[in-house]
Amino acid sequence: MGKPSVNNAFTLLEGLFVLLIISLLTLVTIFRPVSSSLKLFGNQILSYCVFTQEKAFMDKEQKNVEIKTDHAIFDKIRFDFPHSITCDPFTYHYNAKGNISQAHTIHCQNEQDSISLVFQLGSGRVRIE
Repeated sequence: MGKPSVNNAFTLLEGLFVLLIISLLTLVTIFRPVSSSLKLFGNQILSYCVFTQEKAFMDKEQKNVEIKTDHAIFDKIRFDFPHSITCDPFTYHYNAKGNISQAHTIHCQNEQDSISLVFQLGSGRVRIE
């Protein structure tokens, strides 16, 4: 009685299919549109704003935010913008209840695209448009 042969290897077709998927994923990550970097930047600013708002609420004290053309300061935490991105200056604060002091819309742009960050009065919500 012969021992049955065990075939534990991948076929050539399966190997090529895996290489195709890896190649496509690599191309997608390398050739991202530039506007996605601006959206990523907007999400980073949004995260810093929410963090500062939560910190003001938890510490029960006012926290200042200064957005300049090339950097922002969130309660003494400096965030430098990428060199290609500039924003309109804006200064506000979150009070001890986490509410924002004034409503405003700032525009941030790079060479190809622009986004708007909308600060809503009261609850201090920030959204990207």
